[in-house]
Amino acid sequence: MMGGNKRIVLLDRDGTVIVEKEFLADPQGVELIPGSARAIKSLKNAGYAVSIVTNQSGVGRGFYTLAQMRATNKKTLEVLAKAGAKVDSLEYCPHHPAAEIRKYRRKCSCRKPAIGMGLRAARKTGATLKGVIVVGDRLVDVSMGHNLGGKGVLVLTGYGKKHRALAKKQGVKPDAIVRNLAGAVEWILRTQG
Repeated sequence: MMGGNKRIVLLDRDGTVIVEKEFLADPQGVELIPGSARAIKSLKNAGYAVSIVTNQSGVGRGFYTLAQMRATNKKTLEVLAKAGAKVDSLEYCPHHPAAEIRKYRRKCSCRKPAIGMGLRAARKTGATLKGVIVVGDRLVDVSMGHNLGGKGVLVLTGYGKKHRALAKKQGVKPDAIVRNLAGAVEWILRTQG
């Protein structure tokens, strides 16, 4: 049920929490970006719900199977848990408007910058979307935060530097640009309470 008092932070997976490996299909390739687990723990300790929201068009494009993607998600959660960080949910979108695999070929309401995964995460965690913050290395993450009525933070890990250069051209203004997830969490705790 949405509308609780707990605020939520939505985190991109690849290039934000784990090292970007371009269409990661092998769970053994999951590698935390240094400081990610500690940053998530800090958010949780401050009373935030934390969910990962990840576009996984590689499924629809036929680069890897749904089972491989689920195994990679599971491994991400295990690696975080081993480092003492627990996320409240992990949402994914396998769709793409030009997907090779017909059942995933559509313009959906979950693919970032759309808000579907944010709505699912809030429902599962009982958190409010009021004051939601989305953190990621792409402008779609920033735009998702704005589309949800909240804030979008761009990290410079993953594709972040490339997307910082595109921001003005695309008319997307991040609420903050920080070096990594740890920097994003510092900004959140300092400015958002």
